Amino acid sequence: MPKNTSKNKDHYISTNASWVSKDTVQEITFENAFPYEFERQPLYDANENHVSMNGTKWYGLTCSDTQEFTGKPIPESYQHLTNQRFWEIVQNAVGGTDAKVENVGTFKNRARRYITVALGTDMDQFYVGQREFKNRFCLLDSIDMSSSLYGVNTSVCIVCQNSFNAAMQDKSGLFRFKVRHSKNMIDGIENMEKGIESFIGVSKQFKHALQVAETVPVNREEASEAFTGWIMKDSKDKVMSTRTRNTVERLGNLFVTGAGNKGETLLDAFSAVTDYYSHESSGGQDKDGFRMKQNESSNFGAGNRAKQDFFKHLFTTPKTLEEKPAFNPTGFKNLREIGRKVEQETQNQIALAN
Repeated sequence: MPKNTSKNKDHYISTNASWVSKDTVQEITFENAFPYEFERQPLYDANENHVSMNGTKWYGLTCSDTQEFTGKPIPESYQHLTNQRFWEIVQNAVGGTDAKVENVGTFKNRARRYITVALGTDMDQFYVGQREFKNRFCLLDSIDMSSSLYGVNTSVCIVCQNSFNAAMQDKSGLFRFKVRHSKNMIDGIENMEKGIESFIGVSKQFKHALQVAETVPVNREEASEAFTGWIMKDSKDKVMSTRTRNTVERLGNLFVTGAGNKGETLLDAFSAVTDYYSHESSGGQDKDGFRMKQNESSNFGAGNRAKQDFFKHLFTTPKTLEEKPAFNPTGFKNLREIGRKVEQETQNQIALAN
């Protein structure tokens, strides 16, 4: 019976050097992206009986190159995608175009994987003022029920390498494809393969939001209040912890001194948040010069969710691809009001303690 592996087998390859890793390849192919395949294996108990709960048999997935289990056990009904099929989804979606695969990586010991693609359109690269952005399509998936298959539009600011997954969707899911690992998965995949134009539309919406943000004046005090209010809005505490105060101070510094920032606009405030949660929130290098933990958080975990949450408080959500996001002054004002009260309470507590 295959064994559970204790060694992390995650990998990352790219055609461009980045803050994640400086190692590059000239071209990404299926062979160098996924030099192994997943194989479904029955799970047995101590008596060598196939594990079954409530009539459902359970399985594990092994990697063909190590013959070791990876990820969590899965029920018989769970439809996992092979690496070959995962790769084919991207090829079917962008086949016949100038699209190029730029990054492939895995997380959680290969249980999660992603492919990033330059679509070869005029939205692959755009400018907002003096800031250059690269826009990419990203397909993400898991093999152990930890995530659905989904595609997002991701943008990277070149001067600071901050990333943001633009998923400005309404409840219809129009702007972010998400497919559950169920018996109807094939139909969802076919819709995803046909819907690449939607991602180009989202790119244009995100560019417009950034252009709007550059025109909204914000000073250091206003930004600090907004940062505080945003972090503390769901907290039952009325005062900031030392850790929260340090985070707010760091965001305030990035607002002024972060790459490309001048501490003058809403775009500087948004860039401060994307800077912190892209590069600093989860620590430094953690695997042979790679920053896998920070990369995972920034693009698929807590860091990504934080950036999305801040964005939604600053802008309205479009209901169609033709509608453009607008600045939400009420949302920004509410954050500042919460932040102002928390900062005052915190200062009062510090004064009493002294």
